[in-house]
Amino acid sequence: MTSLSGTVARKWATTDERPTTADESLDEAPTQSPPLYSRGIAAVALILLAMRITLPQGVEVGFVVAALLTPLWLRTVRYYRFMPLLLIVGTLAAGAGIWLQIANRGDHAVDSGIATSTTVLLIGALLSIGLVLWARTVLSLPMVALFFGVGLLLGVDPSAAQFATNPYKFGFALPLAVIGLAVAKLSRRWWVELLVVLVLTGLAATNDARSIFGLLLLAVVLLVAQIPFFRAGHGGSAFLVSLGVVVVGVVVYIAGQALVLSGVLGESTTRRSLAQYDASGSVLLGGRPELGATLALMTHSPWGFGAGIAPNPSDIRVAQQGMSAIGYDPNNGYVTRFMFGGHIELHSVFGDLWAQTGVLGLALVAIAALVLVYGITRNIADGTAAAVLLYVVANSLFDLFFSPFYSAQQLFMLALGLVAVPVARGAFRTDRGQRAYSRTSSMGPSKRAFARKPAFSRAASSKAADSRA
Repeated sequence: MTSLSGTVARKWATTDERPTTADESLDEAPTQSPPLYSRGIAAVALILLAMRITLPQGVEVGFVVAALLTPLWLRTVRYYRFMPLLLIVGTLAAGAGIWLQIANRGDHAVDSGIATSTTVLLIGALLSIGLVLWARTVLSLPMVALFFGVGLLLGVDPSAAQFATNPYKFGFALPLAVIGLAVAKLSRRWWVELLVVLVLTGLAATNDARSIFGLLLLAVVLLVAQIPFFRAGHGGSAFLVSLGVVVVGVVVYIAGQALVLSGVLGESTTRRSLAQYDASGSVLLGGRPELGATLALMTHSPWGFGAGIAPNPSDIRVAQQGMSAIGYDPNNGYVTRFMFGGHIELHSVFGDLWAQTGVLGLALVAIAALVLVYGITRNIADGTAAAVLLYVVANSLFDLFFSPFYSAQQLFMLALGLVAVPVARGAFRTDRGQRAYSRTSSMGPSKRAFARKPAFSRAASSKAADSRA
């Protein structure tokens, strides 16, 4: 595999051409499809990335594959906006985690095993993002998502403790959503996407999956918002779309909370949600008390702790005070064993990366959030945001604040790889010829509103479009 990677990389280097996506007119389809072996490599690599086959010291088979294929994807990264910066800052953050660990050894214990595994996880995630970006150049966006979803499904672990309590929520919800929405996109019919996402929303509602239900509900609203009738109001302006997405997110949250508290998602979900709402005045904060601990620790130790650092009694006391401030009782086994039992786990991507890598970790999260928000608003503005893209991006933005980095990492690297926007001007193609920007991207908003053909009304009429899988 290494020799094959080197051969392909040398070919690109000598021709000075971008992989599949280079310098083609927006009015022309790619003249050649990527080689079959390239598509095969991408498909297998994506499946292995998502399966999460673990090796010693936190290494995953997918990380090894991504590292071996570096000659394939390294040159691709520079063609996507903000992605070189993200990988550079991420690499520096991994180094900062080691430096902070050394600096805090004097008054904190260090778990070398956790230090190694968390550092490997961060570096592996960066390698994986590069691989997903390259996969976009040889596979269409829905095919990238489909193969990744197959890997997620193959990686479901029925022996996990949480799986036994709710197999759908803790096992099949994510892979079925990614696979279902990817297949729906392949149909090239917007109503099929809408139907599939509505079915998935119903499954989440009946299987005690509150966060999944809310994120799918948001995807439904944003999908419908791309109908030409609604798009005429913003005229393709990414700024107006960004404001609209914020408003829609707030409305969906309020509506979703009302539905949960009214009993739509079942009696047990309602009881749990009411208890959380009574404790903090919000289902979101009541269900995620780790935020209180994170903010308190950031005030107490703003530079972070370092990879593998265990909290000392003073750190734990500060964190518990922060949780008490939002009405949560922190004197329980979850706090003492899961969050601070020989390590620091703050149950959010930004909290975990800050604790591990300090300020550079926060910078990495900020850049990642920028990539996600910028990419999805550009797609919505152009009327090309597929349901699968809406869902994985919304899920990853949620995970930035409410899911541990380890749990969020798989979908996080997929979302960043899929939503990244090419840096080239109008001539740049991506995703095997699918337009990164519409042909009207250089027009003013008023002209764009009438000239662009939205995803909902666009048919796959050209032979080139019909030939792409």
